[in-house]
Amino acid sequence: MRRLFRCSLISALTVVGSVIGAGFITGKEICEFFGKDFSLSGVYLAFICFSFTIYFLMSFKGGFLIDKIIGVFVSIANVVISACMISALEKVFFSLFGNLENIKIFTILSTILLFIISLNGVGAIEKFNSVFTPLIIVVVIILSLYKTQDYSSPVSPQSLLGTFNPIIYVGFNVVLSSGVIKNGGEKLSPPSKIISSILTSLILCALIYLISCATKSTKSSEMPFVNLFIENEKLLIIVDIITLFAIFTTLASSFYTSVDFGGIKIPFACKIVIFLSCLCIAKIGFSSIVEILYPLIGAFGYAVVLVTFLLSKLSLKEQRERTLSRQGHIG
Repeated sequence: MRRLFRCSLISALTVVGSVIGAGFITGKEICEFFGKDFSLSGVYLAFICFSFTIYFLMSFKGGFLIDKIIGVFVSIANVVISACMISALEKVFFSLFGNLENIKIFTILSTILLFIISLNGVGAIEKFNSVFTPLIIVVVIILSLYKTQDYSSPVSPQSLLGTFNPIIYVGFNVVLSSGVIKNGGEKLSPPSKIISSILTSLILCALIYLISCATKSTKSSEMPFVNLFIENEKLLIIVDIITLFAIFTTLASSFYTSVDFGGIKIPFACKIVIFLSCLCIAKIGFSSIVEILYPLIGAFGYAVVLVTFLLSKLSLKEQRERTLSRQGHIG
């Protein structure tokens, strides 16, 4: 029983770490996808969607078409996500150290280190995220409770936007975390997959609710949650450090999926090209990527789930037909 929960917890912390990066912990994503029409129904809906999609990706196997072809498109989407994390990483370094000429060097060295971690596989990412993710979760909870004065929230959204945006947000994170969800979940038993998917969803939706409550009275900005502490220098340093850790865990995961390509073994030179592409796209800017590209990637995430489901059903049907054909031939 202990081993079952331990495996489920490690898997959950890995997935949470892959989601909780720059946009999440700074409040940008939460304000974009939840804050504009915040409601308890939106959080509950996100919980259901997270639970289903995480368990689905852990459990379904689809063969070449799903694992290879779709995996390539997922990897390309993660190049954009990695670029967003790199752009945010530079902003956090600037906030911590001020106007230093070496900030870009810090950013590049950090991204190289995280890229190396990602090349060592999902096991290395699980160990990395298991160290930093619990600390991030605890600090975010404490900071949210410190800044929240009103926990009351409407039960239902005021418009379809309050329903649509949380669903799209989960779809985006399906793309972001698909690599660590699928490859990390393969080694879990069926009960562990259920526990892991529910535990991941509970943690993420609890943090979404707390950050939404803390930022509900603030105007949307590039980093609304971080800006809550801008007048308290000591707390701001803590927030920046935790934000840095959150970016690390997400960037390692998105790098991993970027070079995974559905399990296709690509030359090391191609992986370097992918890494350099992430650095180039990062110049677009964190805020622009979140507002423009995240919704598109979110819609793509549900397309991935739908196509994966349909192709897996088709694959199972073909396997049954081949089995019946062999049995008929033997008979």
